[in-house]
Amino acid sequence: MPDPRAFRIDVGPFRLEPTPDVGTWTAVPSEADGGVASGITAAWSDWVAFAEKVSRADELWREREARGDAWDEGFSAARDAAATNPYR
Repeated sequence: MPDPRAFRIDVGPFRLEPTPDVGTWTAVPSEADGGVASGITAAWSDWVAFAEKVSRADELWREREARGDAWDEGFSAARDAAATNPYR
């Protein structure tokens, strides 16, 4: 059975390619993007920490968007005399 640490990992706009050092991967752009390689090589634990930070930032962004949507709905309900504002 081949070692799974020797396979590249595709993650959207970039991919992680294994290096000769078994414990590290290097971020390079996907072929479709045609960008310049980042040259960032890090251990698996560093990539996991990076993914957790990205996930947390996405969570915060979605929370802010939901608050904005709720405010918009409440504002539009307050402007219509016949509407009831569910947020009051």
